Amino acid sequence: VVVVNVPGAGGALGANRAARAKPDGYTLMSGYDSLLVALPFVQKTVEYSLDSFDYLMGYGLGALYFSVRSESPYNSMADLIRAAKAKEGALNYGSYGVGVITHFAAERLWQQTGVKMAYVPYKSSPETVFALLGGHIDVAVTAGAGPAANNPKIRILAVASEKRRPEQPNVPTLKELGYDVTLDFIAGVVAPKGLPPEVRQALITAFQKAHDKYGAELKLGIEAKADVVYTSMSGEQVRATWFDRQAWFKDLASKMKLDPQ
Repeated sequence: VVVVNVPGAGGALGANRAARAKPDGYTLMSGYDSLLVALPFVQKTVEYSLDSFDYLMGYGLGALYFSVRSESPYNSMADLIRAAKAKEGALNYGSYGVGVITHFAAERLWQQTGVKMAYVPYKSSPETVFALLGGHIDVAVTAGAGPAANNPKIRILAVASEKRRPEQPNVPTLKELGYDVTLDFIAGVVAPKGLPPEVRQALITAFQKAHDKYGAELKLGIEAKADVVYTSMSGEQVRATWFDRQAWFKDLASKMKLDPQ
């Protein structure tokens, strides 16, 4: 397998290339929610949609964390939301980019709770954490805990996952705190739309054999290096989840007044 990294436009240039490739099984792409589900709503350079791909498998689940400085008066999400509502527009939060999953997840939470908070975009989740530490923002919403993990200067208030994360077992989920925001972002493998059935099945069989033989090893490696939990999801599961998310991303994008740039 030859890995080709195609930077540019938040990954859209690589996804455009993958969507246009011949559907013969020789061009695959590793993608995730921000790239495939969210970016089409906010970037004019996107030439694809969820219908442009065949879905083969999911191999990782990532988490979105809500963090504050440990010196702040906010010891819980309830404290933060209460303060934000009392001081409308006085607090701000940061995340990486505009119209990405962290941005969508935060805005979904603020809209559900009646919070109005200014948004400050950064280039990455680590940069967002450093901005939090520097006092430039009040809240950091990050993809993965990253430099916020086990940092005594940071208090992680919640994670937007279906269940608590093994790497941060003491951090409650938004769901268990009573907020309807659950977004484990998926890392998956897709191919250009139109794979012949026999080629699709050969690829799925190969992925399953790799999982059966190297799953334990992959679990250790990916969780340590990529801040995601290793999993084995079918292409059908990935497709269904992303199409479901597309519906509420689309609704939220209009409320956020996100115009493609």
